[in-house]
Amino acid sequence: MPPGPPTVRGKGGRRGRLRTAVIAAITVVALGIVVWGVSTRSSQTKAAEANAERVLFSAACPPVLALGQQDECVKEAQRLLRQRGADIGVDGIFGPETRLRVTAFQVFAGLTPNGVVADPTKKALYESKARLDTWSPEKVRGRIHEVFAEAPADAVAIADCQSFLDPLYILPNTDGTRNWGLFQISDLRLQELGGTPSEALDPEWNIQAAKKLWSRDRDFHHWQCARALPQASPSQS
Repeated sequence: MPPGPPTVRGKGGRRGRLRTAVIAAITVVALGIVVWGVSTRSSQTKAAEANAERVLFSAACPPVLALGQQDECVKEAQRLLRQRGADIGVDGIFGPETRLRVTAFQVFAGLTPNGVVADPTKKALYESKARLDTWSPEKVRGRIHEVFAEAPADAVAIADCQSFLDPLYILPNTDGTRNWGLFQISDLRLQELGGTPSEALDPEWNIQAAKKLWSRDRDFHHWQCARALPQASPSQS
């Protein structure tokens, strides 16, 4: 039997296969877009639901909580700060104490330490693992006595005058700079010592830094605190 005529693969076959491949690719891309859209909407929905349960993000609270405000929104911020170890009253009044704790929390949470509670700080108050636990005045006093063995009483008096023996004490200056921690190490001194605000709020680091400053000439002239040491010459710490 003679062989049949050869099969001819024409342009129609190639076009059909190409069309099928294109349709398949378009389908995959379309499915990917649909899945991405569903996932994005799901994430947005979850975020919205989470914020709906967070008082600070509710319509009842202003975009920014700041000094002088008095309401339930401030009380919520204070409650969250207490949950993170802050020694703070929950009275709904945004006073100097609340601003101090907010600023310290911002330092430990890696935020700009501006002392007000806007969205980044609100979010961190609910989600960050930053803690504000620190030493008691008794522990501070004992450690200063150990480090400043040559002048323990004077050193404690200086720290008490500077920060009330509060390791998280932060004092803003009129020029926008700040003094940090137990011995109120200024931004200038902090830069000189190669430290950071977070380190300056660590009581051990702060005490050791103060001892280093004191050891240069073995007096407390770096600190302005006439109430503690009337004989000390005034100067910025």
